[in-house]
Amino acid sequence: MNYPNTISEYLRANAVELSDKVMAQFPPLYSPDDPIWPEIGQLKRKPFPAQTLAVMGTVKRLDEARAAAIVAECGTGKSLIGFASLWTHARGRKFTSLVMVPPSLIDSV
Repeated sequence: MNYPNTISEYLRANAVELSDKVMAQFPPLYSPDDPIWPEIGQLKRKPFPAQTLAVMGTVKRLDEARAAAIVAECGTGKSLIGFASLWTHARGRKFTSLVMVPPSLIDSV
């Protein structure tokens, strides 16, 4: 039996099985076929389609729990997704939240 020499080889050899396990443990909360809530249309900055999917998934998570984590690469719009998720989840009601962002996103005082 040949064993993979690199992580890349391992992932290529086991991609289907790994994908099935991830999907079984973490099923998607939102499908692209599900309706987009109208609150997203009220945002001053419109998210890209992939960001909208992330917002709606986060909103669904917030419906189930009191917290959600948005984890993605730099530059994907995590801050926008976070703020948009809170706004959308509030459905026009007042809300209080805590958002943690890197210092580079906050103006120096």
